[in-house]
Amino acid sequence: MTPTDAPQLPSAPFAIAAAITMLFSTALAWAKDAYQPLTRVMNTIAGHNWIAHGVADLVLFFGIGLVLSKSQWPYRIAPNRVIAGLVAATVVSGVGLFGWYLAF
Repeated sequence: MTPTDAPQLPSAPFAIAAAITMLFSTALAWAKDAYQPLTRVMNTIAGHNWIAHGVADLVLFFGIGLVLSKSQWPYRIAPNRVIAGLVAATVVSGVGLFGWYLAF
């Protein structure tokens, strides 16, 4: 089976975008808790820092997903690798947030 004959995952660009967005969201949650001026800026922007956080996540997700959907390389990644990356990002983000809130 050649790479062009390999099964494709039509949602691969947005699965990759979801993985990146999860990691970004975790890092942003850490940053907001560790650096209060960032929380205040986000409160000013959207009225509450979690609203600004959600908007940033949505913009990042759709932006990356749309950019990647114009490219061909996400479609060449084996579906199992895309799914494994999404699962890994979910686990890393979940453990990262759990550990962060457990420690602080």
